[in-house]
Amino acid sequence: MTLSEPVRTCVACRRRFPASALVRLRRTSDGLALGPGPGRGAWVGPSRACLELAVKRRALGRALRFEANAAELARLHDSWPPGPPDCPYGPV
Repeated sequence: MTLSEPVRTCVACRRRFPASALVRLRRTSDGLALGPGPGRGAWVGPSRACLELAVKRRALGRALRFEANAAELARLHDSWPPGPPDCPYGPV
């Protein structure tokens, strides 16, 4: 038996990818945070386009059971890790 990498679903496009290819967002008592750690989480593609699509579709609020305000989303957008400008996995 071989061990394989965990597979997660992107909340923006609903496609499945290895966890290492996605960025994890989590809800904390202070709002939203990037990366691993405790708290309810959601997985999003690595590009800003993926994040913007998740916000547009309100997928983050559903996945995290949390409605972030505009300031929180702007902070998250500014702290997003550098990556490809468009979804590297093709159009949604």
